[in-house]
Amino acid sequence: MRQPAVPLWQARFLRPQHALADCVIMQWQGSGHADTPAADAHCQLCLAAQGEAGSEYIAQAAFAVFGPPVAIACADWACEWLQGRTIETARSLNSKDFDKALCLAPAERYAALLVLDALSAALADWGP
Repeated sequence: MRQPAVPLWQARFLRPQHALADCVIMQWQGSGHADTPAADAHCQLCLAAQGEAGSEYIAQAAFAVFGPPVAIACADWACEWLQGRTIETARSLNSKDFDKALCLAPAERYAALLVLDALSAALADWGP
């Protein structure tokens, strides 16, 4: 696949919609952290639930990222994708979904893995 002249993820980096600092929710059901020391990137994902026990879905997702712009863009996209989905569906998110949505270059794919690690930790924090 040919990479576009301006990365698709750049708009998400410039105007993220799901930053944790902008959220009014104080009660998160799941929160997870991941880092990639070699890339000096850190990601925190927070998930809020809605619905009855057993049929809960992710009502809101937010992130805090300290690191390269591509990591911020991946976290923002993931938060948008997660909203309205069940935990089971959230567990199915994988790096190919990020590649397809954001056209990540091979050297940028670590950012998707960083966000997936934070998501895995947030879902584990949420419960079984």
